[in-house]
Amino acid sequence: MNPSQVYAKIDENRETSINRLRELVKVYPQGEQELQDKVAELFEEVGCKVDYLKLLPTTVQLHKEFAVEEAIDMTKRIHIIGKIEGTGNGKSLILITHPDADPIDPKGWNIPLHEGIIKDGRMYGWAVADDLAGICMMTEAVEALNESGFKPKGDVYLMSASAKRNAWGIAALLREGYKADAALYVHPAESELGLKEIKTMTSGLLKFRIVIEGMWPPKTEFVQVTFNHLGVNPIDKAMYVIDSLKRFNEERIRTVVYEPLNKEVGRGTNLLVTYINAGKPSNLTDLPVNCTIGVGLTFPPHEDIDELVKKVEKYIQEVSMGDPWLKEHPAKIEWIQGTQGVEMPMDHPIVETISDAIEDVTGERPFSNPLYSKSDLRTPVLISNIPNVGYGPLAGDLSTTGGFEEWVDLDDYIRGIKVTARAIMDWCG
Repeated sequence: MNPSQVYAKIDENRETSINRLRELVKVYPQGEQELQDKVAELFEEVGCKVDYLKLLPTTVQLHKEFAVEEAIDMTKRIHIIGKIEGTGNGKSLILITHPDADPIDPKGWNIPLHEGIIKDGRMYGWAVADDLAGICMMTEAVEALNESGFKPKGDVYLMSASAKRNAWGIAALLREGYKADAALYVHPAESELGLKEIKTMTSGLLKFRIVIEGMWPPKTEFVQVTFNHLGVNPIDKAMYVIDSLKRFNEERIRTVVYEPLNKEVGRGTNLLVTYINAGKPSNLTDLPVNCTIGVGLTFPPHEDIDELVKKVEKYIQEVSMGDPWLKEHPAKIEWIQGTQGVEMPMDHPIVETISDAIEDVTGERPFSNPLYSKSDLRTPVLISNIPNVGYGPLAGDLSTTGGFEEWVDLDDYIRGIKVTARAIMDWCG
């Protein structure tokens, strides 16, 4: 079948595709159940047999990944997958999106959050880019293929798996036994580069806190400033630990090389102290009881998360042994979250398939952006060894990255539908 026939059908369906995206924006505030019910309807309309899964995130079996309960939305989350059975002898493909965004917060918005308002060629709305546009790109591509008479040889799966707040919906569905020869993560990029880029790699990420004990001085007078030197200030010890973490980071920057990131930002790994907390703002005269440091650490795909956790723990232990107080009262690590990085070779068939599709639609071959960390790109690779590539239309001001008035460029959204349709044709036969 000539792809131009499918592209023409997508252009013909343009207003319908835009209206369906607006419908999801309007349904979003009704909650995850209502939104996923609507997505299931769309899946069924394009010929999918749909399965539901509803479960607590903590019941999902993970691999090379962890999170404590404080980082998880501890409610049962909803995940759905639709299957279009192929005619046979073709490669199978999973198209992956997530329907959930961060918790709704109208602060900073001057445009209604849930009306799908269009202005200057952009649709605005809460979660429109993250990732309602991805859902519609899948369904609209499949509908255009159906209307054009295309029948895939391989099975095609449409996955709407809740992901925010560590829902782990992709992993949950894969653990149910859904598998394919490749996957596409249909998600607009936070970079505001649209179809100019693809995601073939994601760095790993560790989040942890370090808790350091202090000691009050052995005096009972009201103001401790006068004799605070008789106690132990945990802030002083925290500064010692922070200086040690800087040295740890500098050593890693010298020795842990990852060419795509080194070329882009000058280093393949990085550590950032993001938070420090001790004492009370209302008490400016007493020693704090303890001090807590928050840390983020990114690492390249080839570095193993389990080994890195051990290295961090060993290093903090050695740092504690180098200080008389910390030797007796060691700094304690509280692990909050960790994800393994992954990478797809640029010459992998699914990478070439999506790159060819984008080039065919836009006239420009995409580049692989190495700046992503903790992307859902990782999950099919880690759970089921399914190669996966991410792509999406031009979008911006995502709430995930602290933006306001989230938007998707509608022309690029339509181009994204064409890219998705072409990729299905080329991959599934």
